[in-house]
Amino acid sequence: MIRVGFHEELENAETRLLTEGGLVRTQLVTVVEALLDRNLETARVVIQGDDRIDDLYLETQARILNLLALQAPVAADLRLVSAILHSNMHIERMGDLCVNIAKFVLNRHPYPSDSAMTARLNEMGQRAAEMLDTALSAFVQRSVELAEQLTFKDDSLDRLNKGMLGDLKKYAGDEQAFEWATNLVLVA
Repeated sequence: MIRVGFHEELENAETRLLTEGGLVRTQLVTVVEALLDRNLETARVVIQGDDRIDDLYLETQARILNLLALQAPVAADLRLVSAILHSNMHIERMGDLCVNIAKFVLNRHPYPSDSAMTARLNEMGQRAAEMLDTALSAFVQRSVELAEQLTFKDDSLDRLNKGMLGDLKKYAGDEQAFEWATNLVLVA
C-alpha cells in the first residue's frame, strides 16, 4: 500500500520536472528573442516568469527529499529519484541563467549591433533549446541513445562559443564596445 503512494509521488515529481523543463524552454526562446530584438518588455516577462520555475523547483526538491527520507527507495527507484534531483537542479539553473540574460538586456540597452555575434547567439539559443528537448525526451523515454546525443550537441555549442571569443577581438580598441561584446560572450 505504501509503495503505491510512493510510485504515484514519483510520477508526480516527473510531471513537475517536465513542466519545469517546458517553462525553462519557453524562457530560453523568449530571452534570446529579447536579446536579439533588444526588447525590454520581453526581457521583463522572462524575469517575471522565473518565480513559477523556482516554485516548481522547490516543490519537486522538497517532495523528492521527503520520498528519500520516508520511503528509502532502492535500485531503479533510487536511480530515478537521483536523476530527478540532479535534473531539477540543472533545469532551475537554466531558468536562472535566462533571467541573467534578461537583466543584461535591461541594463545594456541600447547597445551596438554585431550581426556575427547576434547570429551566433541566436544559433546557440536554438541549439540549447534542442538540447533541452533531447534531455527531456531522453528522460521520459529512459533512452541512453538520446542522452548520448547531448555530448555531440554540446560540442557544437562549444564551437560557437569559441567563435564568440574570436569576434570579441575586433572590439579591443573601443572600450565601450569591448565591454558590451565581453558581456555578450558571457551571455554565450
